Amino acid sequence: MSYSTTIHDQAANLYAQAQDGDAQSLEELMRMHEGLVHHIVRQQWRGRLSYEQAIHAGRIGLWHAVLGFDPGRGYAFSTYAGVAIARQVWRAVHQAEREQEAALVPVPPLSSIDPRAEVQAREIQTALYALVARLPALQRWIVCTYYGLDNQGGCTLAELGRRRGCSRQAIHAHLRKALVILRHPAFSARLRAMLDRNSRAAYLRALRAQRRRR
Repeated sequence: MSYSTTIHDQAANLYAQAQDGDAQSLEELMRMHEGLVHHIVRQQWRGRLSYEQAIHAGRIGLWHAVLGFDPGRGYAFSTYAGVAIARQVWRAVHQAEREQEAALVPVPPLSSIDPRAEVQAREIQTALYALVARLPALQRWIVCTYYGLDNQGGCTLAELGRRRGCSRQAIHAHLRKALVILRHPAFSARLRAMLDRNSRAAYLRALRAQRRRR
């Protein structure tokens, strides 16, 4: 399924009216692009969010997109809004994960917390989840479940194979493909920079380690 929109003069007027505070135009645009919200949510990893919670977050992203969209720039609204919707859903997923962690993990004494280290850890976690979210759905599920990014403690390749009704080797092949994508400099540069592993030498070491594990 694909979703696309073309901006005509009438639609451009609707955006201008909505941005000027016309509630009826805003409501009409929200209704027109409801399908885009569902399309993005179905494609995106939702973590612990229910479908309804993700849709609610997506609608907030759509609302922001409607109010910030400029038809004169020449790109499709679906391109602009898709990013805003996905970002809002991702924020909701991340917030749900943080709330779950806060409920399960004892809070250390205030004196033992390094604020800078905590902020850095959060930024690294956000960058990691954003990177994994770019994977195809099956590879994303395998990476999150195998490494415990879903906060369930990790899982063996054999168990993943049983869940999917396929062999351990098939799961391993998908995992290798996912790791190749995740390690590619075009995708991983921001996370590598945070971890001080963004040099060519560090990238080559990671590739050699991956080959040894095959």
